[in-house]
Amino acid sequence: MLDVLTIGAACVDVLVRGLGRFDPEREINPARQVELCAGGDALNEAVVLTRLGKRAGLLAALGEGNAADFIAGQLSHAGVDLSMCHRDQHRPSPVSVVMIRTDGQRSFVSPPPESLPRLPRELRLPKAKVVTLASLYQPPFLDLGFALSCARQAKEMGAVLCADAVCPPGAKMEQYRELWPLVDYFFPNLEEAETLTGERDPERAAEMILRFGVGTALVKTGKRGCLAKNQKGSHQSPAFLTGAVDTTGAGDCFASGFIAGLLEGEDLAGCCRLANAAASLAVRRIGATAGIESRRQLQDVLDGK
Repeated sequence: MLDVLTIGAACVDVLVRGLGRFDPEREINPARQVELCAGGDALNEAVVLTRLGKRAGLLAALGEGNAADFIAGQLSHAGVDLSMCHRDQHRPSPVSVVMIRTDGQRSFVSPPPESLPRLPRELRLPKAKVVTLASLYQPPFLDLGFALSCARQAKEMGAVLCADAVCPPGAKMEQYRELWPLVDYFFPNLEEAETLTGERDPERAAEMILRFGVGTALVKTGKRGCLAKNQKGSHQSPAFLTGAVDTTGAGDCFASGFIAGLLEGEDLAGCCRLANAAASLAVRRIGATAGIESRRQLQDVLDGK
């Protein structure tokens, strides 16, 4: 049995660091560093959880071509179980350009959803203690039927169900009304929570999320850490402050740290601390997963080292 199955996107990220004002009219836009790595929300979580000592599997559409081969090679090297990955022979794996500003914030250039490789609609999930949907409002979860199938299978096997989100403008909680009562933990950031609920205050946004049936809402609040809220009450967990080099993957690492805590039997406060520790490590290095190498690192952050 897997400790965790991550379901969602896998792609190639071209990381462009130290880019000044981008001018599409210029023939050359200089950057300090350009790097190639495997990315995508579900992939990032699977890689990080493997480094944290968990048996992680990835369910993703890889497509065909050199990009797909690169992704598969990176996952194999990381020790992620690839047996559930599907090769779509009609579409290539996506390549995204991540432009990282000097303050660590980033913007993406990505292919449209209709061009992405696709998973078969009917899939049987392998047994796992935790299943995570990474991320809602994005392929493959634009298909509500697919999202519901994954969620129902997870609950039937007795797994804890987690979900993250990447919300386009106009996204609303109502789009997944049938799904939310199946979700045990939901990890939106504050901007996503505001988009989904119309509430800027994290406490009120979390309350709105709970009204749709989510077990626990965890609103990521950046430098302030996170707010966790369920029917028993709310808990504010402070961030471990550090200088941000690149925020790419911070949310994925947050989710991975939280899930690691669940698997280790931590209570809600302990899971939040692990999540914040993982996010703080993520932003110290270029790339979504480069900042986390071992479970020992998280413990060092928790211990103030």
